[in-house]
Formats: sequence, structure tokens, C-alpha cells
Amino acid sequence: MLKSQEIQLAQSKRREKMASIQKADEISDEGRTELRSLTDAYEGAEVELRAAILLEQAERDKIKEPDKATSDFDRECRAFNIAALVESLEGQKPLSGREAEVSQELEERHGAAAKGVRFPWEALLETRADATISAPDASSGDLATRPTMKALERVFEDSAAARFGFRTIAVTGQPRFPELTGGASASWVAEGEGADAAAITTSVTSPTIKTLTARYLLSRQAIRQNAVLETMLRRDLSEVLREALDLACFRGTGADNQPSGLDTLLTGESHAAVITYADVVDWATDLMVSSKANDMGGISIAGVPFMMADLLKATFGDILTQLEQARKVVPNMVFSSQVSEVTAGSPDSASLYVGKPDQHAWVPTWGSPELLVDPYSESKTGKVALTVFSFTDILVQRQATHFKQITNVQKAA
Repeated sequence: MLKSQEIQLAQSKRREKMASIQKADEISDEGRTELRSLTDAYEGAEVELRAAILLEQAERDKIKEPDKATSDFDRECRAFNIAALVESLEGQKPLSGREAEVSQELEERHGAAAKGVRFPWEALLETRADATISAPDASSGDLATRPTMKALERVFEDSAAARFGFRTIAVTGQPRFPELTGGASASWVAEGEGADAAAITTSVTSPTIKTLTARYLLSRQAIRQNAVLETMLRRDLSEVLREALDLACFRGTGADNQPSGLDTLLTGESHAAVITYADVVDWATDLMVSSKANDMGGISIAGVPFMMADLLKATFGDILTQLEQARKVVPNMVFSSQVSEVTAGSPDSASLYVGKPDQHAWVPTWGSPELLVDPYSESKTGKVALTVFSFTDILVQRQATHFKQITNVQKAA
């Protein structure tokens, strides 16, 4: 029994005794003494009752079960089975079970799919250090996962753009990204004097929806026979999207429905030499000055693989390579063939990017992706075409101060 209930029971007994004493025609001295004692006890118990009620309510609030609607839906999204979805759509069958419920919920949140069927970003998570992955049958719908990052971040975490510092962000409608361009200033003044404040000026950038598609051909036999089809689809579809994201962030032209990447947004300066440790120090120092940074923390460098090879081949005596020494200055150095096109020549050359991208380089993404299963266009070959549609854009702020492009970095002979 709760403490408050015990007190209320005792109070009921006291009231009963007090009532029986007061019903007498004449109250004796002994009755008055007992009535006074009961009244004092009753008043003290009321204070104790209020304290007990407050304490019990606090305990109830502490142990109250939270609303599990969001966590339950997240769990269903992680267990979403792409293979079962493909099998249903390829056979022109209506969706059922978990896949139907999740897709319907996503349509309510992000709008109906224009061409295909909406599915969650979590369905593209394939390998995680913190997760246990099974290889279920295509119709089982069971996938044990324990991801700790947001799905959108997880899908692109291995991309060169994400490692350089681009951050994915889920948006809706027409978001606006303001940027302070002038007017913020500080000054020293004497006692009793003031300083005139300059008007603050800002610019606003709004990303626009671009449609990113990933196409994948799959045989009908694989849909029905491959026991690891789910794992294969998650890996390959997410890899195609990651590759397209890298190309867009670094080399997007802004034409032909592409976003504008760093190569289009920045004006490069020619290097016309092989990369060295001294170059890394100079470029990072220049960016410190332009971004008004106090140290080199947060500075990233993205280049192509031959630049990494050249830094590895050059050494400081027999102890350290120039790459090891350069990473002591700029730990976040990314090398990928997606970063820049290698121009063939004598010698070959490519571009390199130096940046302080935190909170300045974004990949806005609208809603969940869509999957279109086309069993007709490749029917002669017995294959089914899978097309994933993702709606995204690239946004880079403070381009003049926080980013730097180095062109014509040459490959060592």
C-alpha cells in the first residue's frame, strides 16, 4: 500500500472517533482531551499526506514510460526489406506488412511519390561497426540493426565529401540559409562616449531541389533465388548514391540539372608543381588567415590518389614520409578519384581543395528516397530495372574565406 493511502486510512479512523465523541449530549473532560489529541494528530497527518502525494507523483513521472511512437517507427525503418519491396513491385503485387505501413507513413510525412514507392534512408544502411547484420531471405523482413547515427548521415558517412566536411541535412519546403556579409564591428571607447554601429548586411541563399537518380539492373532469377539479395541491394544502391554525391560536391557543373560543386563555385590558383609538405603548410596557413581562425583545427584537404602517393614517396630522411608529417598539421586529408578529374599530360595534373567546411558546406535533402521498379524496359534480357530517386542540392557558404581551390597540381614523374 502506498504511504498516502496508509495516511488516508488513518485519517478516516480519526474522523470516525471525532464524530462519535461530538455526538454525545455532553462531552466529558476525558472526551475533550481525546478530541484535542485527535485534532492535533489529524492536522499533522494532513501535512504528511500532502508530502507523500507530491513524492509519489514525482516517482510516477520518473518511471513513466515514454512515448515509443518515434522509436518504434525508427525500428521499423531499420528493418525495412528492400528485397521484399522489389519482389512485390516486380510481380505487380500490392505491398503488404511492414513495407506497406512504412511506405504509407513516409508518404504522409513527405508527400506521395511521383513515380515510385517511398522507402526510408535506413534501408540503405548496409555495414556498421555497431550493428549486427543478418542475411535474411528476401521475404523474411528480419534485419537486426543497432545504428547510433542518423540514417542520412550513415548512408553518406564513407563518402569523400562527408569526410571532407560536407554535412547532410533534412529540409522541407524552401529553406533559407542567411549569411552575414558586413556590419559587425567592435571598437574601444572612452568613458561616457559611444560608438556608431554600422548596419548589418546579410545575403540569403536558398537551395533548390535537384533529382539524383541511381539505376540498377537485376535479373529475375536473383530476385527469387539470391539469399543475400537484401544485403546486396543495400550495399550497391547506397554506394551508387555516395558516388554521385561525391561527384556533385566536388565536380558538379550546375548545368544539366546538376548542383554546383566546389570546382564550379571556386576560382582556383595554379600550382604547376608536385605537392609537398611545405605546400600543405602554406595552404593551411593561408586559410587560417582568410577565415580568421586561431589554429588549423577544422581545416580539411581533399585531393586525388596520385597526390597521396607523391607525399608517401617523399620522405624526411628515413624516418617520416611527407604524408605522415602533413597529417600532423592537417589530420583530415581525404584522397579520392571523385574529388577531381585527372588531366592527362606530361605530367598529369588535377585540382585540390583546402577548406574549413564545418557549418559552411551542406547537402540539403528533401524527404525520403523513392524506388521505381521497371520490369518492362529490360524484358528482352530478363532483367528488372531499379531506379532510386533522391532529392537533394549542394550549398556552400563563405566561399571566398573558408575554401580554396588549387589547380594544376602535377603528378611526380
